[in-house]
Amino acid sequence: MRKTVLITGASTGMGEAATFEYAARDWNVVATMRDTTKANPAFTELGNVLVTRLDVTDIAGIERAVKEAVDHFGAIDALVNAAGYGQLGAVEEISPHQLRDQFETNVVALVQVIQAVLPHMRERGSGHILNIGSMGGHVSLPTMAVYCASKSAVQNLTEGLAKEVGPLGIHVTLVEPAGYDTSFATNSKLPATSIPAYASAYAAMAEFSDESARGDLVKSMAAVADITGVDEPPLHLAVATYGLTMVRGRFAELMDEYARWEQVTAGTD
Repeated sequence: MRKTVLITGASTGMGEAATFEYAARDWNVVATMRDTTKANPAFTELGNVLVTRLDVTDIAGIERAVKEAVDHFGAIDALVNAAGYGQLGAVEEISPHQLRDQFETNVVALVQVIQAVLPHMRERGSGHILNIGSMGGHVSLPTMAVYCASKSAVQNLTEGLAKEVGPLGIHVTLVEPAGYDTSFATNSKLPATSIPAYASAYAAMAEFSDESARGDLVKSMAAVADITGVDEPPLHLAVATYGLTMVRGRFAELMDEYARWEQVTAGTD
């Protein structure tokens, strides 16, 4: 029997690529986005893809989209939370409004979608939730600290969720990408004003971004589709080896720092 996946943020980037990969694997796909006029025209050629509107910050809209998916295909077997954006700028430059918006979209909205889908999965005793995180959730970067903080929150939410719903027969995976040639940069938001003192940090990140488009988006989303619904999927799935190398280095630095200050730590017992 054909299974169904609901994908948020399917108009661009990973959500769009994932739509094609799941459809190619004979999944029913509910491709959701804020503006359905921006859907890839090729979606209409795929008989197993339903395009529908879903603004992840609108609870009523989320519930409508989930109901439409269940009514149309009978069930939701998997959820891919791919919607989100990057807030760029040094921490000093980010306004409270921009900070709240980043967490509302990347964290609060993600939880709202999960909360709308989980009752259906819980009732059926099966399902797979895949949250698109980031290697930036492990390694915070200059001029991207707010975005990385939101992805760190997604990481911790995903890990806790897995422990909650695992006994119910529901699997959870955190997909951790890094470095793709997508619309991430053009969709990212900048602070209203720029502080000249941080020019070098912006220059460093511009150079990093130019060098970091190492992941193959199609291969990565194919890997995500392939592990969806398997008996024992990973809790963490790194896609693009550049990010994995970066995180391994960060973890080594972290353990070394803890070791160097362990004598002070021991004195706090």
